[in-house]
Amino acid sequence: MKYIRKHKKKYIMQALPVLLAAMVLSLFIPAVAKADASGLVEPIYATDGSLYPVVDYADLLTDDEEQALAERIYGIQSTYESAIVLLTVPSTDYRSPMEYADDFYDYNGYGIGERHNGIIFLLSMEDRSWRFETTGTAIDVYTDSDQEYIFDEIKGYLSENRYYEAYDKFISLCDDELRYDYESGIFTPGKFFICLAIAIVFSLLVLFFFVGQLMTVQPAKGASNYADGGLHLTSKHDRFVRKTLHKTKIQKDSGGSSTHTGSSGTSHGGSGGHF
Repeated sequence: MKYIRKHKKKYIMQALPVLLAAMVLSLFIPAVAKADASGLVEPIYATDGSLYPVVDYADLLTDDEEQALAERIYGIQSTYESAIVLLTVPSTDYRSPMEYADDFYDYNGYGIGERHNGIIFLLSMEDRSWRFETTGTAIDVYTDSDQEYIFDEIKGYLSENRYYEAYDKFISLCDDELRYDYESGIFTPGKFFICLAIAIVFSLLVLFFFVGQLMTVQPAKGASNYADGGLHLTSKHDRFVRKTLHKTKIQKDSGGSSTHTGSSGTSHGGSGGHF
């Protein structure tokens, strides 16, 4: 009996660290559950099997309004290769609005291209919160200041519960940002070499012009063209005439996007608040 009690105590002491480790790991189970698609609303698919860009689980839009917004989004996406996703939910549950928008976008495969370019606009009605999340090239398209401007333009509609008008304006502003980014891409590889060729040709023309003028200069064969007796300095003075000071203000770049990494490992830009 003493032998059994002795070994029983020994087994209990050996199992104690394992039990403690299991208890510690159990504390992290809720955090692990967040790092997947559980707890998210289901995406909506179009008739062709593609992801539908308007997901209205909070029932803020009519069917006709959803279709009208989706058709506008399809046209923009096909032109600029950047997705626009509209999502409304009653609540984000245990996730923050940022986490919910990130996870819904990432785990359901939204976005265009290898970098999943696009922006998602989330409205959560439980606490009337909003969230923009950008991915891929959209991080640079919609900078922090751009997002602030966009929300300033639509917050009046949101506060008055005019959600269709808010989304319609949002899509128009996204279109403006994408168009500006597309049209201001001056130094694409093709345009860069064209500009470089024009600069080289212009430089050669200027060079040939000045070289042609120098061809008329001939060396003098005698000293008759110079002043008799040469040049003699009788005195010299250093005189301070004027002082010219040029000041140039250095502009600080306030653009750019702050970024974070979602639970899927994808980098996002974004901003949010309440309306």
